[in-house]
Amino acid sequence: MNSIRVVISVCAAYEYRMEQLDTDTAFLNSELKNRVYMEVPIGIENARDYQCQLDKAIYGLMQAASAWNKTIHRVFLGNGFKSCGADQCVYVKGSKNGFIYVCLYVDDMIIAVKTSEDIREVKDALKNAFKMKELGPAKFILGMEIDHDMTAETLKIKQTRYIDDVVERFGQENAKPVDNPCAAGLKLSKTQSPGTDAEQNAMRSKPYRSLIGCLLYITTCTRPDIAFMATQLSRFLENPGQQH
Repeated sequence: MNSIRVVISVCAAYEYRMEQLDTDTAFLNSELKNRVYMEVPIGIENARDYQCQLDKAIYGLMQAASAWNKTIHRVFLGNGFKSCGADQCVYVKGSKNGFIYVCLYVDDMIIAVKTSEDIREVKDALKNAFKMKELGPAKFILGMEIDHDMTAETLKIKQTRYIDDVVERFGQENAKPVDNPCAAGLKLSKTQSPGTDAEQNAMRSKPYRSLIGCLLYITTCTRPDIAFMATQLSRFLENPGQQH
C-alpha cells in the first residue's frame, strides 16, 4: 500500500498519467518447476489408474502464487524493467520521456507514465506475454478510489465506498457522525474487559477484531487522523469489553 501511495504521489508531482490492467487467469500462465500431480478430473472415463502431471499452475495450488510472481518477474526483466529494492513488486524503467512505474498486486497492476507512447509500449510488452484486460485510467485498487483530474491538475485518494461498506457491515448506518474519533477525556484499560465467563461469552459474538482490522486498513490507506484511536482499540483484541 505504501508503494502505491508513493507512485501516486509521483504522478501528482510530475503530471504522470495512471492506467490499470488486469491479467486474465494469471496463475494459468505460470510454469511449474517441480513435479506436481493431481487426480484425473471427474467425467473422464477409464482413468482411475492414472494421474495428471501439471505443466502449469492452477488456482488453489500451493505453488501457484509464487510461480506466477516468478513468471511475470521474468517478463518485466526481459523488457528492461528493474524491481525496486524496497518493494519487489514495484518495477521501474527509464524512457526518453522520464520513467515508467508499474505497481503489481498479484494479477492487478497500475502503470504510471508521462506519455501515451510509454503506456502503449508497456501494454504491448505485456500483451505479447499474457492475455491482458485494459481497465482504462486507474480508478480503484485495494479498496482505495483514485480521482485524477489532469486538466484541473488534482489527484485525490479516498475510501468512500469502502467506508460505507464497513459502516453497513457493522450496522452503524444510523450512527451520529462526529468530528473527533475520540471523546475528550476517554480512557481505555483492561479493567473494562470482561471478567467473568458469562461476560466473555457475550462478547464472543461481537466482530470486534474484524472491525479493528477494517479501521486499521482505513488508517493505513487514507485516514491517518483515526490512527491513534484505532491503535488504542487494537490493544484489547484478546478480550474486548462493551466500552471498547
